Amino acid sequence: MPMVLTLLVSLYKLCRFFAMSGAERLVVPECVSQAGSWAGGGSSRDHREVSPGVNTDVRAALDRILPALHRAITHAKQAAGPAELRKAIAEVFQLVEEAWGMPTLGRDVAKVLCDVIRLEGGLDLLLNLLHTAELETKCQAGKLLEQILVAENRDRIARIGLGVILNLAKERDVPQLAQSVSGILEHMFKHTEETCFQLISDGGLDAILYWCRWTDPIVLRHCAMALANCAMYGGQANQRLMIEKKTAEWLFPLVFSRDDDLIRLHACLAITVLATNKEIEKEVECSGTLALVEPFIASLDPEQFASEMLGSSDNSQGRTADDLQQLVPLLDSSRLEAQCIAAFYLCTEAAIKARQKKTKIFSEIGATQSLKRVVCYSTSSTTSSLAKKVLRLIGEEVPRRILPTVPNWKPCEVQTWLQQIGFNKYCQSFLDHQVDGDILLRLTEEELQEDLGMDSSITRKRFFRELTELKTFTNYSTCDRSNLADWLGGIDPKFRQYTYNLLTCGINRNFLHRVTEQQLQEDCHINTGFHRVRILTAAREMLHSPITLQTASDGTDVFISYRRSTGSQLASLLKVHLQLHGFSVFIDVEKLEAGKFEDKLIQSVMSARNFVLVLSPNALDKCMGDPECKDWVHKEIVTALNSGKNIVPVTDHFEWPDPKTLPEDMRAVLKFNGIKAVHPGTPQLGQRTAWTACPPWGRRRTSPAASSPPETSQVILLFFYVWPNFSLYSFSSFLAPWFATSPRAPWFPFMLQAQAPSKRLTHMVPGEPSQGGLGWISCLPCPPMGQQDTQAMPPITQGHEGNR
Repeated sequence: MPMVLTLLVSLYKLCRFFAMSGAERLVVPECVSQAGSWAGGGSSRDHREVSPGVNTDVRAALDRILPALHRAITHAKQAAGPAELRKAIAEVFQLVEEAWGMPTLGRDVAKVLCDVIRLEGGLDLLLNLLHTAELETKCQAGKLLEQILVAENRDRIARIGLGVILNLAKERDVPQLAQSVSGILEHMFKHTEETCFQLISDGGLDAILYWCRWTDPIVLRHCAMALANCAMYGGQANQRLMIEKKTAEWLFPLVFSRDDDLIRLHACLAITVLATNKEIEKEVECSGTLALVEPFIASLDPEQFASEMLGSSDNSQGRTADDLQQLVPLLDSSRLEAQCIAAFYLCTEAAIKARQKKTKIFSEIGATQSLKRVVCYSTSSTTSSLAKKVLRLIGEEVPRRILPTVPNWKPCEVQTWLQQIGFNKYCQSFLDHQVDGDILLRLTEEELQEDLGMDSSITRKRFFRELTELKTFTNYSTCDRSNLADWLGGIDPKFRQYTYNLLTCGINRNFLHRVTEQQLQEDCHINTGFHRVRILTAAREMLHSPITLQTASDGTDVFISYRRSTGSQLASLLKVHLQLHGFSVFIDVEKLEAGKFEDKLIQSVMSARNFVLVLSPNALDKCMGDPECKDWVHKEIVTALNSGKNIVPVTDHFEWPDPKTLPEDMRAVLKFNGIKAVHPGTPQLGQRTAWTACPPWGRRRTSPAASSPPETSQVILLFFYVWPNFSLYSFSSFLAPWFATSPRAPWFPFMLQAQAPSKRLTHMVPGEPSQGGLGWISCLPCPPMGQQDTQAMPPITQGHEGNR
């Protein structure tokens, strides 16, 4: 009976600890709130024994560091006042920081020190100080706690100290605490799904999103990594909560943090993980942040990035196996952005682990096979290249890329595929029967067993697993005129495996709604009943969908043409903002599969009503020596000119070439009015660079007292919010309440002019920071975008009262 009462009392205290409402502070457990010296001090020993199983070098390092650590602990226990206590904490912090910075051995040594601090009661003391001490001591304690949050210490915090951390997170306007508290939250978000849920429910995520507005790069780095951890470790339910709190939109400015690529990388990682959740995929895409991932990753050098991480005390040890394990599902995802960022992250980690001689970790977490699959099948050259680098760094064999046009394979190409998937034993049998790509895609289990001699049922299952994967990644463009494969992939990526079965039965996209479930099973060999139902349901919905019919007939509003090597980020940014304002946009020609590339590209240009040409540095260089029109940018421009499209050039550090150096069929593009992308330095931004789009000619006037929009034609107004530490942010409706309560924040509205035959957008925004109130940004009448003008373009308007 006494044991039952004790258990009930303990449960009551635990429930009180987890209970929290609104602005109330969380209840802190008694073991934390009690003032005193290190818990368990009576049983502490001057020298804890080192486990005999540790590495000799690690043991030597511990023999040197542990005595100093124990002395620092003793000083902390005997501290007579706050000054002595802070000095002792600083000594412990220095020892832990030194351990983390050790090449190769750092993680092993630091983990032992973190365990010793916990076992000696140091973790409880730090929580007590964060709960009761004055600000300076709190900051010192928080700084140390952030450094020692290994897995076991996170467990301890989750059990007894989460309330302390969440109470500190409510003091979000104290800069001295923000760095350490955001760092602590970063670690705690990867504890468990339950911990993530409590952190989100009790204000931890709100604090992180609030700090996303700050300019401190350390705080922003913690914020980006905290959001990435929450997305990866929180599970689908917590990912939904993240979306409800507008996390996807707040990640947008982090992706544009020019000061720190690590911030941008983890912001991209967070948004990509969220996008792999099918339940919230649409909301993530609507934020516009996801479109920025691939261009950013393509601009980075993973080996240089790894070198920078090795030079940083916070990242020199790389990530743990548990952290890297979370990236493997991204490699196996059907989303190209997920594959791309996972491959890049693993590439940087491979460079770090290669120097530490710990490359076995990649096979232990199951990443090797996924990387090889990406090399074989990925349609993204960037992702495939990164995966190859990882395999080379960890000493694995790099497979050859599989030609995607499987229906056109000859028997010799089937032989190559069999060798790559480990079925060399059956190569001769396949060759004797002259199995080509067409036969391979239509093989049945009976034929595999009786004709090709694959007797083992387990072996046949392994073979069909590989064949299903091949069917999923195959390019069917040579026989798929209605693009049935991409439509099936839109229902579910794995449904692409049924494409060839349907095509060989004479079924295309337009006829699919007439097919019965029985025909799908008997004639098309789709044996899974649930798959048949989903396909037929989607086919009938497509038939009655007005959106689909409208899209097919009207085409897209804008086609964006760009040179990938220098203009991908600007092109992605234009796409994001045009989509946010209701325009349909075609971009990223790399996603068009081989074989149908030219036909679909030309068709997309011709069906679009407007053609935006991104003229980045050297964008037209490849066109100069291309009289046969083989370059894709050249081909796009010529198609737009011949089709009479409304062409809008957008220049970014572009030098206009001599017309005589360009092929005659594209010279007319030099006569179109355009927009200049300006990268002005602004004193308010601390000598950072801000990207905005501004009017290429004319003057602007501001009317703070205006009560109605100006009567301007053929003008699209795009408003950007410029954060002090970010290059650009879209003015979105969810930020409006924040603007009303934060008059100190520096913000500037800008305008992008363009002709919009079918749409006219006007937006009311707050007035200038110095004036307050509401106002309108307009421009004087000027030649509409896209009209040819043989005269020189007037000078660019530079600056707005020195603010840009």
